[in-house]
Amino acid sequence: MSNTYWSTYFQFTEELYKSRALRFRDDNAGQWLNLLQCEEGNKILEVGCGGGIFCHRIKKHLKDAEVTGIDLDSGHIDYAKDKSKELNLDCRFLAGDATNLPFENNSFDIVFSHTVASFCEPNAFIYEQKRVLKSGGKCLILFAVNHDKRIEDWVPDDSCEEKSLFDKIWSEAEKNQISNIKNYETEISNYFKLLEKFEFKNVMLDTLSAVQYCPDSANVNEELAISQINEERLSELCSVHKARNLAPTALTDSEFDLMIKMINRRFDKRINEYKHGIKKWDWRVGTVIAISGVKK
Repeated sequence: MSNTYWSTYFQFTEELYKSRALRFRDDNAGQWLNLLQCEEGNKILEVGCGGGIFCHRIKKHLKDAEVTGIDLDSGHIDYAKDKSKELNLDCRFLAGDATNLPFENNSFDIVFSHTVASFCEPNAFIYEQKRVLKSGGKCLILFAVNHDKRIEDWVPDDSCEEKSLFDKIWSEAEKNQISNIKNYETEISNYFKLLEKFEFKNVMLDTLSAVQYCPDSANVNEELAISQINEERLSELCSVHKARNLAPTALTDSEFDLMIKMINRRFDKRINEYKHGIKKWDWRVGTVIAISGVKK
Protein backbone atom coordinates (compact mmCIF):
# COMPACT_ATOMS: atom_id res chain seq x y z
CA MET A 1 0.00 0.00 0.00
CA SER A 2 1.36 3.42 -0.94
CA ASN A 3 2.42 5.74 1.85
CA THR A 4 0.29 8.42 0.21
CA TYR A 5 -2.83 6.32 0.70
CA TRP A 6 -4.49 8.72 3.13
CA SER A 7 -3.93 11.87 1.07
CA THR A 8 -5.04 10.09 -2.13
CA TYR A 9 -8.18 8.27 -1.01
CA PHE A 10 -9.34 9.68 2.30
CA GLN A 11 -8.44 13.30 2.99
CA PHE A 12 -6.59 15.56 0.57
CA THR A 13 -3.91 17.57 2.35
CA GLU A 14 -5.15 21.00 1.32
CA GLU A 15 -8.69 20.06 2.35
CA LEU A 16 -7.49 18.98 5.81
CA TYR A 17 -5.24 22.01 6.20
CA LYS A 18 -7.91 24.57 5.36
CA SER A 19 -10.65 22.95 7.42
CA ARG A 20 -8.43 22.96 10.52
CA ALA A 21 -7.31 26.51 9.77
CA LEU A 22 -10.92 27.67 10.21
CA ARG A 23 -11.16 25.89 13.56
CA PHE A 24 -7.79 26.77 15.10
CA ARG A 25 -7.43 30.45 14.21
CA ASP A 26 -5.29 33.34 15.35
CA ASP A 27 -8.24 35.02 17.06
CA ASN A 28 -8.90 32.00 19.32
CA ALA A 29 -5.25 30.98 19.74
CA GLY A 30 -5.33 31.54 23.50
CA GLN A 31 -8.10 28.96 23.81
CA TRP A 32 -6.53 26.16 21.78
CA LEU A 33 -3.03 26.76 23.17
CA ASN A 34 -4.55 26.44 26.64
CA LEU A 35 -6.31 23.25 25.55
CA LEU A 36 -2.97 21.81 24.37
CA GLN A 37 -1.22 23.02 27.55
CA CYS A 38 1.68 24.28 25.38
CA GLU A 39 4.15 26.89 26.60
CA GLU A 40 7.20 28.72 25.31
CA GLY A 41 10.31 26.55 25.40
CA ASN A 42 8.41 23.28 25.18
CA LYS A 43 9.50 20.46 22.89
CA ILE A 44 6.22 19.55 21.20
CA LEU A 45 5.30 16.57 19.02
CA GLU A 46 2.10 16.24 17.00
CA VAL A 47 1.33 12.63 16.08
CA GLY A 48 -0.63 12.46 12.81
CA CYS A 49 0.06 16.05 11.81
CA GLY A 50 -1.45 15.95 8.31
CA GLY A 51 -0.32 19.01 6.37
CA GLY A 52 1.05 20.63 9.52
CA ILE A 53 -1.48 23.38 10.24
CA PHE A 54 -1.45 22.78 13.99
CA CYS A 55 2.36 22.75 14.12
CA HIS A 56 2.53 25.92 12.05
CA ARG A 57 0.00 27.70 14.26
CA ILE A 58 1.78 26.65 17.45
CA LYS A 59 5.16 27.82 16.15
CA LYS A 60 3.68 31.13 15.04
CA HIS A 61 2.44 31.86 18.57
CA LEU A 62 5.19 30.13 20.58
CA LYS A 63 8.36 31.19 18.81
CA ASP A 64 10.68 29.57 21.37
CA ALA A 65 8.95 26.20 21.25
CA GLU A 66 10.50 23.32 19.29
CA VAL A 67 7.72 21.87 17.15
CA THR A 68 7.79 18.51 15.37
CA GLY A 69 5.08 16.78 13.36
CA ILE A 70 4.94 13.16 12.21
CA ASP A 71 2.50 11.47 9.85
CA LEU A 72 2.41 8.11 8.09
CA ASP A 73 1.41 9.78 4.80
CA SER A 74 4.43 11.23 3.00
CA GLY A 75 2.18 13.38 0.84
CA HIS A 76 1.02 15.20 3.97
CA ILE A 77 4.63 15.56 5.13
CA ASP A 78 5.84 16.98 1.80
CA TYR A 79 3.02 19.55 1.95
CA ALA A 80 3.90 20.44 5.56
CA LYS A 81 7.56 21.00 4.70
CA ASP A 82 6.72 23.17 1.69
CA LYS A 83 4.25 25.18 3.76
CA SER A 84 6.89 25.71 6.47
CA LYS A 85 9.18 27.30 3.88
CA GLU A 86 6.34 29.42 2.51
CA LEU A 87 5.45 30.67 6.01
CA ASN A 88 9.11 30.93 7.10
CA LEU A 89 8.43 28.79 10.18
CA ASP A 90 11.04 26.49 11.69
CA CYS A 91 9.06 23.29 12.20
CA ARG A 92 10.38 19.75 11.72
CA PHE A 93 8.32 17.15 9.85
CA LEU A 94 8.96 13.42 9.41
CA ALA A 95 7.11 10.51 7.84
CA GLY A 96 6.62 7.73 10.37
CA ASP A 97 4.32 5.39 12.25
CA ALA A 98 2.41 6.56 15.34
CA THR A 99 2.84 3.11 16.89
CA ASN A 100 6.60 3.03 16.27
CA LEU A 101 7.81 6.59 16.74
CA PRO A 102 11.34 7.32 15.43
CA PHE A 103 12.40 9.29 18.52
CA GLU A 104 14.53 8.59 21.58
CA ASN A 105 12.99 7.96 24.98
CA ASN A 106 12.20 11.04 27.08
CA SER A 107 12.37 13.50 24.15
CA PHE A 108 9.27 15.74 24.42
CA ASP A 109 7.38 17.90 26.91
CA ILE A 110 4.07 17.64 25.02
CA VAL A 111 2.83 14.90 22.70
CA PHE A 112 -0.61 15.35 21.18
CA SER A 113 -2.79 13.97 18.42
CA HIS A 114 -6.01 15.17 16.82
CA THR A 115 -8.56 12.70 15.36
CA VAL A 116 -5.85 10.05 15.02
CA ALA A 117 -6.38 7.66 17.94
CA SER A 118 -9.21 5.65 16.38
CA PHE A 119 -6.95 4.65 13.46
CA CYS A 120 -4.18 3.21 15.67
CA GLU A 121 -3.97 0.14 17.89
CA PRO A 122 -4.73 1.79 21.25
CA ASN A 123 -2.11 0.16 23.47
CA ALA A 124 0.78 0.70 21.05
CA PHE A 125 -0.47 4.24 20.41
CA ILE A 126 -0.38 5.21 24.11
CA TYR A 127 2.79 3.26 24.88
CA GLU A 128 4.82 5.07 22.23
CA GLN A 129 3.67 8.48 23.37
CA LYS A 130 4.57 7.67 26.95
CA ARG A 131 7.98 6.37 25.84
CA VAL A 132 8.98 9.57 24.03
CA LEU A 133 7.64 11.88 26.75
CA LYS A 134 9.90 13.27 29.45
CA SER A 135 9.00 12.67 33.08
CA GLY A 136 6.33 15.27 33.83
CA GLY A 137 5.50 15.54 30.14
CA LYS A 138 1.89 15.59 28.95
CA CYS A 139 0.04 13.33 26.55
CA LEU A 140 -3.09 14.79 24.95
CA ILE A 141 -5.54 12.85 22.79
CA LEU A 142 -7.98 15.04 20.86
CA PHE A 143 -11.26 14.02 19.28
CA ALA A 144 -13.60 16.12 17.13
CA VAL A 145 -17.38 16.21 17.44
CA ASN A 146 -19.36 18.33 14.95
CA HIS A 147 -22.83 19.77 15.30
CA ASP A 148 -24.34 21.32 12.20
CA LYS A 149 -27.27 22.32 10.06
CA ARG A 150 -26.36 22.42 6.38
CA ILE A 151 -28.57 23.47 3.54
CA GLU A 152 -28.00 21.76 0.19
CA ASP A 153 -29.83 23.02 -2.88
CA TRP A 154 -30.61 19.42 -3.84
CA VAL A 155 -32.32 18.52 -0.53
CA PRO A 156 -34.94 17.06 -0.48
CA ASP A 157 -35.15 16.87 -4.27
CA ASP A 158 -33.70 13.45 -5.08
CA SER A 159 -34.26 14.10 -8.80
CA CYS A 160 -31.50 16.74 -8.78
CA GLU A 161 -28.91 15.83 -11.44
CA GLU A 162 -25.95 16.81 -9.28
CA LYS A 163 -27.11 14.56 -6.45
CA SER A 164 -27.72 11.71 -8.90
CA LEU A 165 -24.15 11.96 -10.20
CA PHE A 166 -22.76 12.28 -6.68
CA ASP A 167 -24.63 9.17 -5.55
CA LYS A 168 -23.60 7.29 -8.68
CA ILE A 169 -19.88 7.86 -8.24
CA TRP A 170 -19.83 7.25 -4.49
CA SER A 171 -21.91 4.07 -4.70
CA GLU A 172 -19.17 2.64 -6.94
CA ALA A 173 -16.31 4.13 -4.91
CA GLU A 174 -17.53 2.45 -1.73
CA LYS A 175 -17.25 -0.96 -3.43
CA ASN A 176 -13.48 -0.48 -3.73
CA GLN A 177 -11.79 -2.31 -0.85
CA ILE A 178 -9.16 0.44 -0.71
CA SER A 179 -11.80 2.65 0.90
CA ASN A 180 -12.04 0.33 3.94
CA ILE A 181 -9.75 2.07 6.42
CA LYS A 182 -8.72 0.10 9.50
CA ASN A 183 -10.60 1.64 12.39
CA TYR A 184 -10.24 0.72 16.06
CA GLU A 185 -13.71 1.24 17.52
CA THR A 186 -12.59 2.30 20.98
CA GLU A 187 -15.04 4.48 22.90
CA ILE A 188 -13.62 7.91 23.70
CA SER A 189 -14.19 7.28 27.40
CA ASN A 190 -11.88 4.24 27.24
CA TYR A 191 -8.88 6.53 26.77
CA PHE A 192 -9.18 7.65 30.39
CA LYS A 193 -8.67 4.03 31.41
CA LEU A 194 -5.86 3.56 28.90
CA LEU A 195 -3.93 6.52 30.28
CA GLU A 196 -4.42 5.14 33.79
CA LYS A 197 -3.32 1.70 32.59
CA PHE A 198 -0.03 3.23 31.41
CA GLU A 199 0.35 4.98 34.78
CA PHE A 200 -0.27 8.54 33.67
CA LYS A 201 -1.31 10.79 36.53
CA ASN A 202 -3.68 13.79 36.65
CA VAL A 203 -5.85 12.31 33.88
CA MET A 204 -8.46 14.87 32.91
CA LEU A 205 -10.95 16.09 30.32
CA ASP A 206 -11.15 19.49 28.66
CA THR A 207 -13.08 20.83 25.67
CA LEU A 208 -13.03 23.66 23.16
CA SER A 209 -15.91 24.67 20.90
CA ALA A 210 -15.46 26.88 17.85
CA VAL A 211 -17.77 28.10 15.13
CA GLN A 212 -16.36 26.61 11.95
CA TYR A 213 -19.07 27.77 9.61
CA CYS A 214 -21.81 30.39 9.89
CA PRO A 215 -21.27 33.03 7.20
CA ASP A 216 -24.55 34.82 7.98
CA SER A 217 -23.61 35.52 11.60
CA ALA A 218 -23.16 39.23 12.42
CA ASN A 219 -19.79 38.61 14.07
CA VAL A 220 -18.31 37.03 10.91
CA ASN A 221 -16.76 39.55 8.53
CA GLU A 222 -17.06 39.21 4.76
CA GLU A 223 -13.55 37.85 4.22
CA LEU A 224 -14.06 35.08 6.78
CA ALA A 225 -17.60 34.35 5.55
CA ILE A 226 -16.45 33.80 1.98
CA SER A 227 -13.52 31.72 3.24
CA GLN A 228 -15.98 29.52 5.12
CA ILE A 229 -18.16 29.05 2.04
CA ASN A 230 -15.15 28.29 -0.14
CA GLU A 231 -13.83 25.74 2.38
CA GLU A 232 -17.17 23.94 2.06
CA ARG A 233 -16.76 24.11 -1.71
CA LEU A 234 -13.25 22.63 -1.46
CA SER A 235 -14.52 19.82 0.76
CA GLU A 236 -17.18 18.82 -1.77
CA LEU A 237 -14.82 19.07 -4.74
CA CYS A 238 -12.26 16.94 -2.91
CA SER A 239 -14.95 14.41 -2.08
CA VAL A 240 -15.81 13.74 -5.72
CA HIS A 241 -12.15 13.71 -6.78
CA LYS A 242 -11.43 11.10 -4.08
CA ALA A 243 -14.42 9.10 -5.29
CA ARG A 244 -13.00 9.20 -8.80
CA ASN A 245 -9.66 7.94 -7.55
CA LEU A 246 -11.54 4.97 -6.11
CA ALA A 247 -13.94 4.46 -9.04
CA PRO A 248 -12.38 6.00 -12.16
CA THR A 249 -14.97 4.59 -14.57
CA ALA A 250 -18.13 5.29 -12.54
CA LEU A 251 -18.78 8.48 -14.50
CA THR A 252 -17.84 9.47 -18.02
CA ASP A 253 -15.51 12.44 -18.39
CA SER A 254 -18.42 14.62 -19.47
CA GLU A 255 -20.54 13.52 -16.47
CA PHE A 256 -17.67 14.23 -14.07
CA ASP A 257 -16.99 17.65 -15.61
CA LEU A 258 -20.70 18.45 -15.37
CA MET A 259 -20.77 17.52 -11.69
CA ILE A 260 -17.77 19.78 -10.98
CA LYS A 261 -19.48 22.65 -12.80
CA MET A 262 -22.68 22.13 -10.83
CA ILE A 263 -20.83 22.10 -7.49
CA ASN A 264 -19.05 25.34 -8.37
CA ARG A 265 -22.30 26.87 -9.61
CA ARG A 266 -23.99 26.03 -6.31
CA PHE A 267 -21.26 27.65 -4.22
CA ASP A 268 -21.01 30.66 -6.53
CA LYS A 269 -24.74 31.10 -5.95
CA ARG A 270 -24.23 30.84 -2.16
CA ILE A 271 -21.57 33.57 -2.24
CA ASN A 272 -23.73 35.78 -4.46
CA GLU A 273 -26.69 35.36 -2.08
CA TYR A 274 -24.43 36.19 0.88
CA LYS A 275 -23.23 39.38 -0.82
CA HIS A 276 -26.84 40.40 -1.48
CA GLY A 277 -27.91 39.84 2.12
CA ILE A 278 -29.89 36.65 1.48
CA LYS A 279 -29.38 34.58 4.63
CA LYS A 280 -29.40 30.78 4.68
CA TRP A 281 -28.38 30.31 8.34
CA ASP A 282 -26.49 27.10 7.66
CA TRP A 283 -23.89 26.49 10.37
CA ARG A 284 -21.41 24.10 11.94
CA VAL A 285 -19.87 24.16 15.40
CA GLY A 286 -16.92 21.90 16.14
CA THR A 287 -16.16 20.68 19.65
CA VAL A 288 -12.71 19.31 20.43
CA ILE A 289 -12.55 16.87 23.31
CA ALA A 290 -9.11 16.61 24.93
CA ILE A 291 -8.16 13.75 27.24
CA SER A 292 -4.79 14.26 28.87
CA GLY A 293 -2.42 12.82 31.43
CA VAL A 294 1.01 13.51 32.90
CA LYS A 295 3.85 10.99 32.72
CA LYS A 296 5.19 10.13 36.18
